[in-house]
Amino acid sequence: MPTRHQAIGPIIRHNLGVYRLNGFSGRTAELLTLRGWLTDDSGQAALAISGGQGNGKSTIATAAAWNAIHHFPDGGIWVGAAGSDSFRLYDIVRTLDTVLGTTLTRVSKERWGIGILEQLYRRRRLLILDELSGATDDEIRTLVEIIGRLHESGGRSRILLIDRDINPEIVDLVGEHHLPLGGLSLAESVEFVRQRAPHSVQGTALRHVEEIYARTGGRALSMRLVMGLLLDYGVWGELNSALAELPTYNNALSMPEIAAFAVENFAAFWPQAGPLLDRLVSAAGGASFTALGELFWGDLGGQEEFQETLQALIQRALVEENNFSRRIVVQPVVRRYLAQGAVMLGEEWNRSHASYYLRYARRYVEIPLQRWSEIDPEWGNIHLGADWLSTRIERIWRQPALALVREPLEKQGLPAIVMDSPEVRGDLLLVREYALALAHYAFWRHPPGILRWLSAGAVAAIALGDLRDFGWLLANIGRQLFFTGQVEAAIDWLKRALRIFDEKDLLMEMAYVHTDLGTSLRVLDESRPALDQFWLAFEAVAQLGDQRSLATAYINLGSAYFSMNNYEKAIEQQRKALRIALRLNDAQLTASAHNNMGLALEGMERFVDAHRAYQNALAVFQQIADEAGISTCYNNLGSVAYARQDFDEALQWYEKDLALAEERGAWMDKAATLHNLGHVALEQKNSAQARSYFERSRDLYAAFQLADYVKEESEMLEYVASLE
Repeated sequence: MPTRHQAIGPIIRHNLGVYRLNGFSGRTAELLTLRGWLTDDSGQAALAISGGQGNGKSTIATAAAWNAIHHFPDGGIWVGAAGSDSFRLYDIVRTLDTVLGTTLTRVSKERWGIGILEQLYRRRRLLILDELSGATDDEIRTLVEIIGRLHESGGRSRILLIDRDINPEIVDLVGEHHLPLGGLSLAESVEFVRQRAPHSVQGTALRHVEEIYARTGGRALSMRLVMGLLLDYGVWGELNSALAELPTYNNALSMPEIAAFAVENFAAFWPQAGPLLDRLVSAAGGASFTALGELFWGDLGGQEEFQETLQALIQRALVEENNFSRRIVVQPVVRRYLAQGAVMLGEEWNRSHASYYLRYARRYVEIPLQRWSEIDPEWGNIHLGADWLSTRIERIWRQPALALVREPLEKQGLPAIVMDSPEVRGDLLLVREYALALAHYAFWRHPPGILRWLSAGAVAAIALGDLRDFGWLLANIGRQLFFTGQVEAAIDWLKRALRIFDEKDLLMEMAYVHTDLGTSLRVLDESRPALDQFWLAFEAVAQLGDQRSLATAYINLGSAYFSMNNYEKAIEQQRKALRIALRLNDAQLTASAHNNMGLALEGMERFVDAHRAYQNALAVFQQIADEAGISTCYNNLGSVAYARQDFDEALQWYEKDLALAEERGAWMDKAATLHNLGHVALEQKNSAQARSYFERSRDLYAAFQLADYVKEESEMLEYVASLE
């Protein structure tokens, strides 16, 4: 029977890519240094590893992180760029969402810095940022601010930065905690050869290890590539002569040159390997074993030949095999070389790649949000496909997709192109389907390139004569603009979509857009027009008879009346929503309706009834373990008790919320609750306790550089001082 191993301690969530540690050896001194920096009590938040290509920066970072993983019980997060893009700050929030289940991609870009800091502040979490070279100046400044705040707080979270050259601003922050990584020593190289040389050439490699070391400068990947070449040359002398002809850098083989030589040599011995490697340039973030066989190998040969070629690539260190996630990854230096010739693959390959990954983009629509982490490993490939398809649209019409779709295409149509080509029509269908799938993804996660992708999809839809999907994509452009704070512009796009849906009598689409318009108008403090939009949404839904949508429409109407201080109407609508929610046994809707009724009842100063409504909401939120909902109810119950001047009860509810905020690491919620507790303490005539609460709230806001809130807490402290 198989042995069952009992887990020791809690599971630590991470995405460290421990496949890199296969055959790892050496680097003892460097690992001890990194472990010390990661685990000491100095409060130094950031450390950095720099060095040339192929020196093993990512590998030693993985080894150091894995070696110290139990010092970071709150998780280890490895962040790299997605698709063909350089590093973006969005990559951090997207990866945190994937690994930890946060919702940072749902907050505006301006709050990403605070959101990232909140995930590190007063926690024991390791964040590894790989290849920052493409980061913008604003992104670097945000990272510098995060590192500075963490350093000032003296916390235990760490940020490990990996790059060939570390940005000067970050170098100043890391100080002595900067490890410039060179090659292995000769002694380490001997053990490295024992661990990593293919079995059939291990003896030869060991006999010539000093010469291999001299050629490579002890660079780990360079040595692996040389040992892979030895598999094909067989005789060291012949290989050594060939290597002598290659350019050098700092008295060792140039890393790009040895990578190019290894690729070209392998392709000469293995005819199918060249096309496979060229295709793998498109494997952004790697490729699953399934995709490798179905797409990247595809028509290149039979299954037996595929397995032989793959194993040969792995033996020669041109690709890495990750058996934990069942993926392969092309070595970055190899990928950079291959990318120079990737254009020769032509559009047919890009089309095949995008078509294949459409199935994964659609999975975001098909499965619940809580399971999106299952699809996230393919995000790089989905991103790459969306970029190519958008570029394809822009080549067909010779102008940016967003510029095209800004015109009233629903009235005047598109500029003419030849539409009888099956190839063009197939691409238009593909672009439209991609955009429709990513519209749903973007509603929750807001990737930076989404406006371009949606615009390309809208152009494709109108070119295909599909007004419904054209309107839907216009509406989603409006939603993205609303998310970025461009509310007036969002309303214009939503109105364009609404006109299309109205003319075609598409009731559900009309309901969505009326709701979005109502929400946008509320943000602009146009309460009456917002209410009108919510009523129009209700009328559309009522004709369809969809009960869940009807409950949502009632909730939105109730919230609109509440914002207008019409509490009786608000309660009436929330009660209607509650009845439907109970019939549907929909816990989330039920809890929301109870809570919203409580808000209206509290507004009417019916505190006993409000207390009951909040208690009902709390019971449901607790049943479904919705911590954000539980926190909201704790705060609302505290507010009602405070209004009733039952300060002891208010204290109990706020202290519950304080403990929950601490447990969740929701520091801004904690600061707000401390502020509320300060007011309770003042009512209890406990100035010392009030001062303590306001000081703690002020210090939390200061840690996140929220100056307006710091000022408010400081003013409260001045008031407390005046009472003493």
